[in-house]
Amino acid sequence: MRYLTRLQSLCSNSQLSRLKISHLSSFSKSSKPLQPKKTNKPPLNSQTSYIASLFSDITDILSVDNATPDKIPSGFTISDESHLKTPQAGDALHSCPQAVRTNVSKDEPDISPVVHQITEIVRAEKGVVSMEERLENSGFLFEPKVVEKVLKRCFKVPHSALRFFNWVKLRQEFYHTTETYNTMLCIAGELRDFGLMEELERDMEINSCEKDIKTWTILVSQYGKAKLIAKAFKVFDKMKKCGFEPDVVAYRLIVRLLFNAGNGDIAFEFYKEMARKEMALDLNLYRMVLNYVAKLGNVDDVHSIVDDMIKIAQIPEYDVYSCMLKSFCVAGRIREALAVTQDLKNKKIPIDVNCFETLVKGLCIVGRIEDALEIVDIMNRRDLVDGKVYGIIINGYLRKNDLLKALAMFQRMKETGYSPMASTYTELMQHLFKSKEFQKGYELYYEMLERGIQPDSVAITAMAAGHVRQNDISKAWKVFKSMEDIGIRPTWKSYSIFIKELCRVSRTDWIFKVLNEMQASKIVIGDEIFHWVISCMERKGEKDNVESVKKIQTTCKTYSQEGEKESSNDASRIRES
Repeated sequence: MRYLTRLQSLCSNSQLSRLKISHLSSFSKSSKPLQPKKTNKPPLNSQTSYIASLFSDITDILSVDNATPDKIPSGFTISDESHLKTPQAGDALHSCPQAVRTNVSKDEPDISPVVHQITEIVRAEKGVVSMEERLENSGFLFEPKVVEKVLKRCFKVPHSALRFFNWVKLRQEFYHTTETYNTMLCIAGELRDFGLMEELERDMEINSCEKDIKTWTILVSQYGKAKLIAKAFKVFDKMKKCGFEPDVVAYRLIVRLLFNAGNGDIAFEFYKEMARKEMALDLNLYRMVLNYVAKLGNVDDVHSIVDDMIKIAQIPEYDVYSCMLKSFCVAGRIREALAVTQDLKNKKIPIDVNCFETLVKGLCIVGRIEDALEIVDIMNRRDLVDGKVYGIIINGYLRKNDLLKALAMFQRMKETGYSPMASTYTELMQHLFKSKEFQKGYELYYEMLERGIQPDSVAITAMAAGHVRQNDISKAWKVFKSMEDIGIRPTWKSYSIFIKELCRVSRTDWIFKVLNEMQASKIVIGDEIFHWVISCMERKGEKDNVESVKKIQTTCKTYSQEGEKESSNDASRIRES
């Protein structure tokens, strides 16, 4: 019962603890806990000698003129979805919003003028004549297919869509179909109105409107995206009990949900079931599975996944081995990564610049920068080095907190004619500010601007944070606001860093200004930020300010609840009708 027990611990709410998932109960009978496999490792000295020997072999391989100089865009020749086998039911709902916005399928004619005119009425702003009255007087024929298409066009006006949905349901001889309910479920899910979703589901049962595989997939998708793990699994289990075999889309949703929730062991069990059914993942999910298994060091399982990628998903070997190489490198499994490079040579698969970069990054992750530099030297002889490669080495030094060597490498790359990336400048600035070398950090920022390298939000936020730490808040705010001058909208993360730095230097006078700016920009502040601010003010004994912040917090929550209440009122109309 291990997997059932693990599922019950995914969430603290009582609903999940009551949930019995028969699908996972079978795992306890057939599967053992996924743990790193025990292997008879040689003594440390012997193992180090083996890796050194293997690394020497690899450098010999890379030195041979079989490297492909041209980069493959983004490291892959394929899109994430292009190598899947024959599409299965529900694939169109892989992304629910896209499905809602899709007005017609390829084999259908364009949206009719009737649909267009009805949509204009539904989407219109409030006027003297109500939407319902205008629809009643329009004289149009409201057929289920027309209603479905109108709903799909009203995705951005969900409350109007629901009013239309409810109005048309009351018309004589009109009955909503599975398709119209599916569209409305998608709209409710994107609105995060799960009460409305439950009402719609009950309404389908009351009106004897049968669910199809898309209905179930939408429910799993929307609950999953909201991280309502218990709900998602309950629907998944109910789907099977109702006689619907989950399709590839439902399985992918569950696997992704589990990985994102940090439950890789259960996700891997679902993956193995998919593989038995010859269901393919997309590349992003394959990467998740590979990263998880590679981190555990289960080489046999990694190769099994690789076989699935080639045989089931029909992904070219180059792309598959690139994924495997990256997974081992990210996991710090250099011995296994070097073995993959040897496999590439044996299979006569070209080793391109992406493979080189991946090896360099992997070696830097485990602190073997000298070995990484040997790879860079080989790349240099083949004219494969650029600013990104140097950035990887600099990042490796910074990981070891060796700022002096990082700066020396930075200077070397500029002297040899390579242009640093914005991310490299940012990382160096952050470490300089951390070391209280503020002036050097500022100089790097202005050097970046002089070189014509446009800073991103991370670089600008780092620069602003540096000024805050020196208590130059006016200058910090000016730098922070400069994002908008180059078309960058500050994110919640940027604001949160700025506020955290203000708390660090106890500049509560500026905190209110930033909170007001977040509200004006319609960025949800969140309890986490309020907690930092209140704690800071309490430490300073600013009781009046604490009360003022709590009022802002209450206002934010009230605003959010009013939106939820409006959705709830819309949901209640379904029950009444």
